[in-house]
Amino acid sequence: MTATPDPAAIEAAVHAYVRALNAGDLDAVVALYADDASVEDPVGAAPQVGRDAIRAFYRRSLSVPLVVALEGPVRVAGSECAFAFSVSLTWEGKAMTIRPIDTFRFDGSGRIAQMRAFFGPGSVSAG
Repeated sequence: MTATPDPAAIEAAVHAYVRALNAGDLDAVVALYADDASVEDPVGAAPQVGRDAIRAFYRRSLSVPLVVALEGPVRVAGSECAFAFSVSLTWEGKAMTIRPIDTFRFDGSGRIAQMRAFFGPGSVSAG
């Protein structure tokens, strides 16, 4: 039986994720993930599986400065959590904000085993 991470540790990992994204710290983001983790961003896209694929995904994501902020509490249930947040950036000269809801599932060692990002066109606004 694998251990379920402490809810406080899960919430701390989400805050570390937000800090790393704001800092553009690729290594800190990737360090939060298990070696065999998957990232599905957005949901429906082909999952990025394993640290190399996840590193490449976040390298692209962090190629522009991001301003990331939680928009409400982190909801923790067992070894999973969900959180709403905003990501503001400038892409091709246009300022935009994306408001996804991400879910993380953690493994027994407290690393992210799966990330899924829920958003679509209605979650993206100018400015």
